[in-house]
Amino acid sequence: MKKVIQKIIRFFILLLITLSMSLGSSNQARAQQMIDSSQIYIHAEKESFKSQFIQKAAAIFGAKNILEKKISKNKVDQKPAKLSKSIKKNLDVTETTKKGRQTWTLKPRNKASEKVILYLHGGAYYWNISKYNWSFAERLMQETNATVVIPDYPLAPDATCDQVYEFVYEIYEELIARHSTENIILMGESAGGGLALGFSMFLREEKKHQPSQLILLAPWLDVSMSNQDILAVDEKDKILGIKGLQMAGIGYAGQTKLDNYKVSPIYGDLADLPQLSIFVGTHDLLLADARKLKENAKTSGVSINYFEYPKMFHVWILLNKLKEAQVATAQIISLIND
Repeated sequence: MKKVIQKIIRFFILLLITLSMSLGSSNQARAQQMIDSSQIYIHAEKESFKSQFIQKAAAIFGAKNILEKKISKNKVDQKPAKLSKSIKKNLDVTETTKKGRQTWTLKPRNKASEKVILYLHGGAYYWNISKYNWSFAERLMQETNATVVIPDYPLAPDATCDQVYEFVYEIYEELIARHSTENIILMGESAGGGLALGFSMFLREEKKHQPSQLILLAPWLDVSMSNQDILAVDEKDKILGIKGLQMAGIGYAGQTKLDNYKVSPIYGDLADLPQLSIFVGTHDLLLADARKLKENAKTSGVSINYFEYPKMFHVWILLNKLKEAQVATAQIISLIND
């Protein structure tokens, strides 16, 4: 009976989110046309009803504790979501396999630009690519004509950060062999955002070519979750739980210390990295470290674009029909096209 109830709860969470996504209309025209270096943007518009609805639904159905329960019971579904019919119909899709893991290259069929986005998905290093990742990637391609490369990198606990870095590096090497680094953009969301920043630091340490820019969406910057400012956000965040993230971070780190830049890039040096842009909401546990990274950049004299959205939840940007997501996505598109 307990399993049946859990399945019903998961069904209604997905149903509520899907319904909320289907009610909106485009609002991206309000976003800035150009993004200047070291820009600080604080979204000023009133929170949408759909955002409130999603967060209330997440609270009702206990989304905050799902990761902790899944890891404790070793029941994390690690299969990637299937490609949407729209992607298969409208884009050229190439699928390659390396070390038993897939990498998808999505390319516009007409008028493809020279830009290539290496997109690292989130999921606390335990969950795989979601359907929202696919729809977000498709949206980016529609507006930029860029090619998007999405690797199914190894997941914890079977793999740790060392195996993940090795896998991503091989994909990256193949990209820079075929494309100018001026046209390569490294983008990551949540855990993928932390991975993207740490990977760029790794490239610098290894004296390898860097991508043209880093775009981090609600990045997970410290797997120890030790920033005391997180506690002030905990009550507002209805999706992420501190304990579950700490468990996931330990599984991902393996034998690597939790303050190593590879797993917690908040502790890494920001010098000599590509142009850095960060998007985060204030109802997100990861806000505290995003703000800390902004201050670290300021102290170090490093240019940064920082976009903060009051009352937005974790990775709200992936919900294409959400008003605030449309504004943020338009800003991301401007960064890519600049």
